[in-house]
Amino acid sequence: MIELHGWLTIHETYDDEDLCSQEMLDCVRYKVKTIISESGIDTEIKYVNGIPFLNTLMCANHRTKEIDNIIEMYKNIAQIATGSYGIIYLRDDEDSEHSNEFQIYLFMRGNCIYKLDNDFSPCIPTIEGETYM
Repeated sequence: MIELHGWLTIHETYDDEDLCSQEMLDCVRYKVKTIISESGIDTEIKYVNGIPFLNTLMCANHRTKEIDNIIEMYKNIAQIATGSYGIIYLRDDEDSEHSNEFQIYLFMRGNCIYKLDNDFSPCIPTIEGETYM
């Protein structure tokens, strides 16, 4: 099974986090709309106190191209809106290298940093008992 949880707080720049131009927001909405229409992924932009947030959830039996599309969408938005920040937590129990751990994609200052999780991983026995092995 594959499990992806992602969120991104969208800010156009990190110098003035309260301002988002209509042009930038339209570009972000287009990226999100494209991903949704191609795959039907549960992702949406919500506003809290006037600030846009992107939330994404995907659970599937096997890794599909939609996972890579979501990660790429977050990277693109982070590059367009360089003040954005967020995270994707990914667990793929069929990944030959990382089947027992969460992978993390951190988004900040227009960049994406990949690393392995140290809090939930190794999944067995950290969050699941040994009996699941």
